[in-house]
Amino acid sequence: MTAYTMQFVAELKDYRPRIWRRFQISSSADLEDFCYTLMRMFHMLGCHLFEFSIKGNRYALPLPDGLDDWSEPIKNLHGVAINKLFKKEGDSGELWYDFGDCWYVAVKLEKLKVTEVISADELPRIIKGKGFGIVEDCGGIWGLEEIAEGLKTGNVEDWEDLKRWLDDICPDILEHGLDFFDIDELNVALKKKAL
Repeated sequence: MTAYTMQFVAELKDYRPRIWRRFQISSSADLEDFCYTLMRMFHMLGCHLFEFSIKGNRYALPLPDGLDDWSEPIKNLHGVAINKLFKKEGDSGELWYDFGDCWYVAVKLEKLKVTEVISADELPRIIKGKGFGIVEDCGGIWGLEEIAEGLKTGNVEDWEDLKRWLDDICPDILEHGLDFFDIDELNVALKKKAL
């Protein structure tokens, strides 16, 4: 079967103002590539466990030998074609990244087949969006809200320490704020296979 272009919208859940991406990806992508694409789009480094849920099924990479097994049935996401999971417009799923900070990204299929002819070399690509994304190890949505408040008012506990930490890991946030969205930079990052 010939590959085609699928279009999705993804949103970081439970955060306001809304942080979201509209993106296109090849129907030949597998769920592992799809999850790593989502992570790159939201500045996730891929250094934590994650799973993807869709239509009552949960998918993840197998745990390394020696670690406890998942408590519930989880399917291996490697090699699962996204066009077998997202079959009609409106189908939706959710990425859960970092089981401690608990970042959730809701994903919905907007267009099953994009009519515009797009070279495979151009995919995946973000076509629109807003907001920076996450800050790794900040404590989840609560930590992101604290960073936003600190940027706005400077009135959060240990703000000077937090600023120094941000300067080391995300200097763009200190300079531009959490509304910062560089579509060109993110599209370059999407072309890289490693996080």
